[in-house]
Amino acid sequence: MQGRDRIRTLLAHTEADRIGLWDAYWEDTLIHWEQQGLTPGTSPTTYFDMDFENLYMDASLRLPERLLEDHPEYTIREDKHGFVAKQWKGRSGALGYLQHNVQTEQDWQQLRERLDVNFGDTARIGLESYFTPFHTFPTWEELQVQFAAMRARGKYILLHVYGPIEATWRKHGFEDTLMNLALNPNWMREMFETHIDLVIGTLQKAQAYGIVPDGLFLVDDRGINTGPMFSPRTHRELVTPCDRRLAEYLHGAGIHFFMHSDGDIRRLLPDMVGAGLQVLQPMEAKAGMDVRQLKQEYGRDLSFMGNINATLMHGDLAILEAEIRDKITVARAGGGYIYHSDHSVPPTVTWERYRWMMERIRYYGTYD
Repeated sequence: MQGRDRIRTLLAHTEADRIGLWDAYWEDTLIHWEQQGLTPGTSPTTYFDMDFENLYMDASLRLPERLLEDHPEYTIREDKHGFVAKQWKGRSGALGYLQHNVQTEQDWQQLRERLDVNFGDTARIGLESYFTPFHTFPTWEELQVQFAAMRARGKYILLHVYGPIEATWRKHGFEDTLMNLALNPNWMREMFETHIDLVIGTLQKAQAYGIVPDGLFLVDDRGINTGPMFSPRTHRELVTPCDRRLAEYLHGAGIHFFMHSDGDIRRLLPDMVGAGLQVLQPMEAKAGMDVRQLKQEYGRDLSFMGNINATLMHGDLAILEAEIRDKITVARAGGGYIYHSDHSVPPTVTWERYRWMMERIRYYGTYD
C-alpha cells in the first residue's frame, strides 16, 4: 500500500498491511547520525519509507524579521510571529523568549489585521517549517505545482499549524496568556477565535487552488507532566469551541483532525474527542499517557500516534523491545495506530540503534 492509502485505511479503524510510520528528531540527532552512517542530506523518513509528507501553514502576524545579534554559538532575532528570541546554533533546545509584541489589548487591536489570509504577497502554506526564520513562502500558484508533485508521490499529506493557545502565547507571552485565561478571558477568546478564522480561511483559499491536505496537524500543548496547564472548565469554555468549529470545517472538507499536545491531558480528552478530534499525538509516556489505556477508553472514536518512550531508546534493548511490543500489539488492533516517538528522538540514540528499533517496529506493526 502507498502511504496515503495506508493512513486513510488505519484512520477508518480498519487494519492495513502494517501500522503507519512517522517520527521527529532533534537537530543534533541528525548531525550525529550523519557522522554514524546516514547519508548526508537523506531524511530518516525517506530512508525508512515513512508514510507522510508535510506542509506548513504560516499563521503568524507576518511581522518583519530581523537578525538583532549573531554570535558564534547563538542568534537573537525578531520573529514574524511576534516575539524576540535567542536560538542556539547547531544543537537542539527551546527558544529563549526575550520579548512578545502583543502586550496590551491596544497592541492586539493594532496588529490583528495582519492575521488575514491575504496579508502579504505570498501563500500562507509552504514546504518549509514555520519554525524556520527568514523564509519566504511560495505564491499560491507555485504552491499549486508543489502540491501536485507531492500528491503524485502517494504519501499522506499533513498540514501543520499552531493551535489557538500556541499561536496566542507566541505573540503575547506564555505566562501572560495563562494568566489572562483567568483575568481577561474575553480577550483570550477573541485571540483564539481570530486564529481559527485564519486557519479556516487559509484552508478555504487553498481549496480554491486544488490544495487539500489529507490531515491538519494542530500543534497546541495543553498539558505538563502533572496534568493540564489550566482547568477543564477553562478549556471547555474558551478552547473547546475553537476545536469544535475547526473540526466541523475539517470533517466537511474530508480532512482528518490531528492534534499534538505534550503532557498529561487525560482530563481534557472527553471534551477534545467530543469536539471532533480524530488523532492524538504524541502521548508522552513520562507524563503518564499510555496508548493501551487510551485505546480501551477511546478506541472507537480516536486514533493514536506515538507513545513509544524516547527515554528508553538509548537504554537496555530488552526493555526497549518490550516497550515496542507491548504497546504496538495492543494499539494496532483494528487499525487506528501510527508509530511515533512520544516526543522527538534524542541525540543519545545512535543510528545503529534507531535502525534496529525501526526493524522491531515494522515486525510488531505488520498485520497478519
